Amino acid sequence: MMTENVFEEGNPMLIRSNAKPMLAAIAALATFLAGSGYAAPARADDKELADQVKILMQKVEELTKEVATLKKQGAAAPAPAQVAGAGPAAAPAAAAPPAEPKLEKFLKGFYGTLDVSFDDTTKGMGGFVAYHILPDGSGLDYTNPKAGGAGPVGRVGYMPALSTNKSQIGYRGSHAIGKSGTDFVYQVETALALTASPGLRTSQYQQSNVVNGALGLGDTFVGLAGKDWGRVKFGVFYSPYKKSTDRLNPFSGMLGDYAVVMGNSGGDNRVEFGTRLDHSIAYESPTWSGVSFDVLFSPGQNRTYNNVVQSSGSPDCNGGNMPGSGNLLLNCDDGGFDNAFSADLKFEYQAFYATVAYEIHKNVNRNSDGIGANHPLYGPFTPGVPPFLADGVTPNPAFVCGGPLDCGTYVALVTEYPTYINYTSPPYLNDIGDETAFKIGAQYKFPFGLTVSAIWERLTHDVPADLRFQNERERNGSWLALSQDVTPNDNVSVGWAHAGKTPGDPGGQHNYDPSARAMDNHANMYTIAWKHKIDKQLYWYADWAETINSANAHYDLGAGGRGLTTDCHDGTNAINIDYSSAGNTTWGGCHPQGFSTGLNFKF
Repeated sequence: MMTENVFEEGNPMLIRSNAKPMLAAIAALATFLAGSGYAAPARADDKELADQVKILMQKVEELTKEVATLKKQGAAAPAPAQVAGAGPAAAPAAAAPPAEPKLEKFLKGFYGTLDVSFDDTTKGMGGFVAYHILPDGSGLDYTNPKAGGAGPVGRVGYMPALSTNKSQIGYRGSHAIGKSGTDFVYQVETALALTASPGLRTSQYQQSNVVNGALGLGDTFVGLAGKDWGRVKFGVFYSPYKKSTDRLNPFSGMLGDYAVVMGNSGGDNRVEFGTRLDHSIAYESPTWSGVSFDVLFSPGQNRTYNNVVQSSGSPDCNGGNMPGSGNLLLNCDDGGFDNAFSADLKFEYQAFYATVAYEIHKNVNRNSDGIGANHPLYGPFTPGVPPFLADGVTPNPAFVCGGPLDCGTYVALVTEYPTYINYTSPPYLNDIGDETAFKIGAQYKFPFGLTVSAIWERLTHDVPADLRFQNERERNGSWLALSQDVTPNDNVSVGWAHAGKTPGDPGGQHNYDPSARAMDNHANMYTIAWKHKIDKQLYWYADWAETINSANAHYDLGAGGRGLTTDCHDGTNAINIDYSSAGNTTWGGCHPQGFSTGLNFKF
C-alpha cells in the first residue's frame, strides 16, 4: 500500500493540524543540514537528497507565511479531514462551563436605586401673622392677633439638608413549575436610608411605625405568572392607580414630584392615592395589541366598625400613618379605611400612551379633622371649660358640646387627663365615608426629542351633609409636563400641577380665614429640572420647585417618596392644638420653594 506524501502541496493535515510541530521538525532538519557543512552532492543519491532538502526549505518558508497569515486573521482552524485508513478524528474539546453558574444566576436577581441629594429649601412663611376670627365668623379680626402677633415658630427660612429619595434595593426571581408554562414569581424590597440611620419616623408631622431599611418596606410579593395569561401576585405594593401614570412624571423623587398635588387629597406630606397598600391581591394582564389592564383588591382586615385601629397584621393605619400622628389621639381617625380597590386600563401604540385609572377607599375615618378646628361652623362647643364642676360629678352648666362633635370621647379624655382641656377639642362623631380617585392621562413622544405628558384627576369624599362645610378632600387636579432631550446625554423638563378649589375646609390652620375670598383654597406647583446622563446607570440632576398656596391651602414640596419634604408647618413641637391659639402649626398660604441637586444610580 502506498503511503501518502505528507509534504504534498495543499495537504490539510500538514497545513492545518500539524503546522506547528511539522515546522519545528523541518526547521530542525534544515538547520542540521545547513550546520553540517553539507556541500554539493558527490553521487546521484546525494543529489536526490539535496533536492529533498531544497523542497523542505521551500515548504518551511510557505508554511511560515501561511501560519503568520492565520494568526493575523484570527481565523479558527477547521476540523482536520479524515485520512484514509486512519483512526477517527479526535472530538473537539467541550467548552468549559462557566464558573459558579448558580451564583451568577442568583446575583442577576438583585436590582435597586440609590438617590441622594443636597437640598436648600424654605417654607415661605416669613412674616406671617395669625388673627382671631370675627364673632360672626365672616372673616378675621385684624385688630386681634393671636399670640400677640408672633409669627411662625422656629427656622422657617432657607435651610440646607441632605435627603435620601426613593432609594431601595430588591431581589426578584422565578421558578418554573414543571412543564406547565407557569412560573412561581417572587420579589422582596427594602427602602434604604443613605443619609440618616434607619428607624421609625417620629417627627410631629411625619410619624410611622414602619422601619426604613427593613425587609419588606417596598414592593414585596409572591405570585404566579404565565406568558399567555399574565401575573397574579400577593403582598404589599403600589396600586395600579399610582403606577399607571408613573411614566408621566419626569420629576419622580425630586422636589417637584407631581405627587405634591396628584393623588394628594389633604394637601400635605401624605399622598392618599399614591401609597403602597398592605395585604393586597393584584392581577396584571398581558398586552393585547397595545392594550393591557391591572386590578387590585386590598381587604381592610379591620374588626372595628369605624376602622379606628390598624388593620390586622399591619404596623400602621391603612392610609399610611401611625395611630396618634400629628398630636392626635391614639386612633386611626386621620384617614384609616376599610377595603380598597384599584384598577387601570392602558393603551400604547408607537409614540402614544394613554391610561384611565380608578381607586376607592371604603369608609375612611376623618373624625380627627374636628380636633383643633377654627371653623365657625365647627359646632356648639366652649373651649377651655371643664365638663364637670369641682366635685368631678356635677355637670358644669357652662360647658357646651353638641352637634356633629364626639362629646363623649372628649369628656372621657379631659376627665382622665384634666390638663388636656387646654390642648384639645372634640373630634367629629361620624366623619366617615368613601373616598375615590379617577384620572385620565396621556403621553406623546415627538421624533425631535420632546415628550408631552398630561393628567386630569377628580378626587371625591362622601362626607355626611352636616359636615360638608369642612370637606377639603374633594377637588379637581391637573398636571402638565414637557421633557426635551437637548443632547444625547442631557434632558430638560418643566412641570405644572394645579389643585382646584374644595367644597370646604376643616379650619385647622393656625391662620385660618373663613371669609369667602379665602375659601378658594387652590394651589399651583411649578418645577424645572436638568438631568445629565453620565452613563447608562448613573445620572446627575438639578431641580427647582415652588408651590404657591392660596390663603387656606397648604400643599408642600417633595411629597411622594423623598426622605425630606418642605411643608407648611412651623417649628412648634409642643403637644397642643390650635383651638388654644398656641398651635397647631399649619400655616395656610405658605409658598415653599427650593433647589435640589443629586445623583441617581440604578442597577
